[in-house]
Amino acid sequence: MAIKRAIRWANWATNTGAGLAYLYSERVREGELVCVQRLAWEIDKATSGGNTRVRIYIDRDGARWVIAEEDWPIADTIYTVVAPFWLVPGERICIEIDQARASTQAQMWATGYFTDFPEGFV
Repeated sequence: MAIKRAIRWANWATNTGAGLAYLYSERVREGELVCVQRLAWEIDKATSGGNTRVRIYIDRDGARWVIAEEDWPIADTIYTVVAPFWLVPGERICIEIDQARASTQAQMWATGYFTDFPEGFV
């Protein structure tokens, strides 16, 4: 039986220019499998312009697997994703903010667990 070890990730970034902005988690290391059980995020400024949304997805070498999307996100509001999802080695979480304002600060928190797995499992 695999041993589960708790994770609590926190990450934040400030977007320097207006437009499309990204906030990434660290990539999952080789030999580990991560189960994200709850993800929360917040931005400190409302998006502005035409296509205003925040998209949450799993990123692996440019390929995207969308987890959630929020249209017209409100500043200083915490949004959550509570449906568990898995990350395999090389993958990371991305929060993509469309029409971010200059100096927008984004924050992300994730809780769950990781476990080792035998070679060739994934």
